[in-house]
Order: sequence, then structure tokens, then C-alpha cells
Amino acid sequence: MHVVDALKATGANCIQVMWFAVLPQDIPEFSSYALYRYEIDVRSSSVLGIVGAGGIGAPLILASNQRNWEAVGMMLIIIIVTVTIIDIVSSSIRRRLV
Repeated sequence: MHVVDALKATGANCIQVMWFAVLPQDIPEFSSYALYRYEIDVRSSSVLGIVGAGGIGAPLILASNQRNWEAVGMMLIIIIVTVTIIDIVSSSIRRRLV
């Protein structure tokens, strides 16, 4: 709030206060939260697909029902590697932002 008060004290209008004080403080937090939600969504889509709601896990459950264990194993490896890479990249980006 010190930045907002300083800008108001120098005569800045509402748009300038939003542009130069509020947005630079909020964009890193919002970006961090958006990356975190994306990470959660990727994990949830694979779990929901296994349960039967579609998503990434739907081909996994289909291959499992057909007893195609090579495909199931490869899909699990790909899902685990993808989620791990997204987690590592997302956490490093969030650490830099916040």
C-alpha cells in the first residue's frame, strides 16, 4: 500500500495507480496461482479419466479394459513423466515470480 499512497501523493489518477502500483504487485501472484492450477488440472484429469469422467486417463482405462498392459505401462510412464516435468517447471517459474 505504500506504493499506492506514494502515487496518490504525487497526484496520480486511478488508472495510473492501477497501472503502476496495483498490477505490478498482483501479476506475479496471479501468474503463480494460474501455474499452480494448471499443474493441479493435469493431475486431476488423469485421475478423473481413470474413474470414468474422460480426460487424459480415458485411454488408460480403455487399454486396461482391453488387457493391453504394454500400452497401460507406457501411458503411466508418460503421465508420470509429464506431470513431473510440469511440476518442476511450474515450481521454478513460481519461485522466480514470487
